[in-house]
Amino acid sequence: MKKIIKIILVGTAMLTLTACQNHKKSAITKQTGVGKVQKTTNSNDDKGNRTFVSDSNASDSTWNSEKQDKLDDFLDDWATTMNQEYEKYDGDGQITTAAGEKFPRDFNRVYVNGQKASLSYDPSGKGNADYNVVAIYNYDKDEGASHITYFFAFHKNQPIVLVDETTNGDKVMAKETENRDLINGFNSIAAGQNIEKSSDSKSKSNDSSSVENPKLIGVFVGLLKDGDWFKDNLNNGHMYFSDDSGYGKTKGYDCITTGGDPQSYYWFKQDGNNITVKYNDHDHSPAEGIYKTEHYTIDRLKSDYYVNSGQKDEVNGYVDALKSLDDKDD
Repeated sequence: MKKIIKIILVGTAMLTLTACQNHKKSAITKQTGVGKVQKTTNSNDDKGNRTFVSDSNASDSTWNSEKQDKLDDFLDDWATTMNQEYEKYDGDGQITTAAGEKFPRDFNRVYVNGQKASLSYDPSGKGNADYNVVAIYNYDKDEGASHITYFFAFHKNQPIVLVDETTNGDKVMAKETENRDLINGFNSIAAGQNIEKSSDSKSKSNDSSSVENPKLIGVFVGLLKDGDWFKDNLNNGHMYFSDDSGYGKTKGYDCITTGGDPQSYYWFKQDGNNITVKYNDHDHSPAEGIYKTEHYTIDRLKSDYYVNSGQKDEVNGYVDALKSLDDKDD
């Protein structure tokens, strides 16, 4: 079905429609099936980290209105294939995610691939920040604070697509997307070339679809909840992993444990970039079945424990040392 773009111009006294007019509008909705890219207008909000540079339509410019229109069309088509609905930041106010982040205001909280970085909204792509963001698109999922937010930016004059799925915490943990369609599409548009889609776009298009080694997640959880307890028991050969011990409230969860003591069980489950952790509330007896539940992201855990080669070697050693609970002697 061909896209229909409605242009609405609101005047103070009257509404005039002229077939030959070609005005740029303040609110655009592009819709095809379920996929949707919608501009947001929140002009009363504070401005945040933004840089305004006069637009240029020169063919050799880093970014311009023509390229932006192509990106909007591309995202609209891509969102349809993903069965997702994205809201686009239009340059006024803020765009708010389900987690309560407001961009560009919260750019000063962003870490990229675990490292603090400077971001600025700059429609020309030529600013002085580490990442000069030319477009922001946000998709809020149906549950809680889950969202997928894309920053299309230029880093050292090269196009890059960052994704943020942070649900809590003081840091906004962004990373370079693994989505080949978005990478290739943005690169092509920035270079003024035709867009080529990968043949396996559906299988690689969702940044939340990758699954980490559950033992790696278990190590992260152990280090997070009580690093000394985890490492001491691991070194003594008393730390175990299981992927089939859950029942009731923990059914479908993996766990790390020293075995035996119910208070030693830390249950966890991955859903895309999000990790849910459950453990017995120490203010109640295990027989009561009362759990504390906490939520983290893989990006946040990696930024804490898995950034440089030294950390990775250490953590991977812990992963190798984790024993299966099935091998525990009774």
